Amino acid sequence: MQKVPYHNKTEKPVHIGAVTVPPNQTRMVESQYLLIKAREDLLETTAAVWNLEAFVKQNQETEIAQLPELTDQQLEQVVAHYSQNTPPKKLKPALEAEVVTREEARKADEYVTSLETMSDEELKAELLSVGDDEGKLALVQDQLSKRKEV
Repeated sequence: MQKVPYHNKTEKPVHIGAVTVPPNQTRMVESQYLLIKAREDLLETTAAVWNLEAFVKQNQETEIAQLPELTDQQLEQVVAHYSQNTPPKKLKPALEAEVVTREEARKADEYVTSLETMSDEELKAELLSVGDDEGKLALVQDQLSKRKEV
């Protein structure tokens, strides 16, 4: 295994594989363990960045502003929390709108996936069948234009 230097910038010893790196010192460690350590640090940081209790304790304007930034799992937790607890007045419609927006985006992604599997003839028939649905019409036309480019 290739060894690389690792500098411990923390105030506590860090264990990288079989090597203990004292605070503010550098030791040679096997590179494979650095990837594992980086992944563990990332997971810890991600978990520490967001939690439901801290989110719901914020004022409602801050919660509303952060809704689009939440992952789908985090949004599900917020929805579940407010299904058991009364949400603030301004947050309730914003929360419902975010859920609808994400559901529509999922449906559009699924529709695009189905368009990609269609033959040219099926795609032309789909173009006629979408009628006045401007969203679907644009997606079908986009798929047709992509095929013409190829």
